[in-house]
Amino acid sequence: MDTETEQQFLATYPLAASMREEDRRFLLELSRRYRFSFQQMRMLVEQSIDLSLWDQGSLSMLWNDEDGGNLSGKPRTKAIIDAVSQQIDILRKDPTDYSDFTRKPKTTNKATHIETLGDERLLGRCPCPVSGEKTRCCNLLTLDVVQQCAFACSYCSIQSFYHKEEIHFAANLAQRLETLELPEGAWHIGTGQSSDSLMWGNDHGILDALSSFATKHPQIVLELKTKSGRTDWLDNTSFPRNMVASWSLNAPTVIRKEEHLTASLEKRFAAARKAADCGMPIGFHLHPMVHFTGWEEEYRTVVDEITTRFSPEEVVMVSLGTLTFTKEVLKQLRESGRPSRILQMELTETAGKYSYPVETKQQMFSHAYNCFPKSWKTGKGPFFYLCMELPQLWEPVFGYSFPDNASFEAAMRRHYREKVFPRS
Repeated sequence: MDTETEQQFLATYPLAASMREEDRRFLLELSRRYRFSFQQMRMLVEQSIDLSLWDQGSLSMLWNDEDGGNLSGKPRTKAIIDAVSQQIDILRKDPTDYSDFTRKPKTTNKATHIETLGDERLLGRCPCPVSGEKTRCCNLLTLDVVQQCAFACSYCSIQSFYHKEEIHFAANLAQRLETLELPEGAWHIGTGQSSDSLMWGNDHGILDALSSFATKHPQIVLELKTKSGRTDWLDNTSFPRNMVASWSLNAPTVIRKEEHLTASLEKRFAAARKAADCGMPIGFHLHPMVHFTGWEEEYRTVVDEITTRFSPEEVVMVSLGTLTFTKEVLKQLRESGRPSRILQMELTETAGKYSYPVETKQQMFSHAYNCFPKSWKTGKGPFFYLCMELPQLWEPVFGYSFPDNASFEAAMRRHYREKVFPRS
């Protein structure tokens, strides 16, 4: 295929630039023989990229002209494409098999960059809300004190949203936090939306500044969310009671195959144990849960480790959640070229985003919650909640639900404050 034709193809379908050259040339040859519609070609480009990232062969291996039978024209083209899609759908609907997946993305050391940031670049809101009450949202505020992450989780969009090879720290963080004005009613702020909260420890005085901020605002629960195993910060920084450290946990297979450069599950638990021993309130997030071969037993093991190593009184919250993508994030993950089977899932659109079908979510969340003993589901235990999920999932998973986001937020706030500031 000539260069001009290929350039026109890339101009029409920019995502095709992320395809392997041999896949792109195969698709260009098909386009000469079949009159694909725009939508058909876009879908074939996405499918070709997915197969490559999943290490599940190529479009040329699935394409079979005989699937068109005796048909001709558009019906023939549609029949062949439908046959390809059916084979890919089988890969999506079955639990993801990681047993033969060994490819890892190339990772680079990101340079640090100190930058003076203004208030408007520090305070934000959790990106999970959608219009209305389509998902249960806790109205979390965020402090983006660092931009970009040195971990390389395959499903994470942070690496696409910020400077690809630079990590930006706020040079004037303490000053900015000192003068930062909080909106009325603010009570829960997280620092893990634009970077990992604790992988940096107290580098550049981050935790010193956040500790002073939390002390100045005792009505705030300041949550530091992490996948790291770093603990040196516990030895050198004093924390007010309203600072909570929480760990994102996952099945060991998912950590090995998709959460690259992060701490192992054992190291995360060890760090959480040390924080709890130092008197710091802690929490856990089983998020994102992944539907893979062996998921039931591995997530049961994760829960067993939580309930063996910690008492329910020590844990402020336990959230359950799974993979959720916007169209833009799906595009970014495909453009990234990072080998991953994270998108080898049945993508169902709900509330403007793409995730597993409701039935799959209910099965995973119910399993995880049921693995916790009854002693963890009392008033002295953690606050269990679903992160970024449909309201109708709460009742089948927990046996209770909230009528609206305001009720959910009020219950969370009451429970957090009782756990963080226990009555004597």
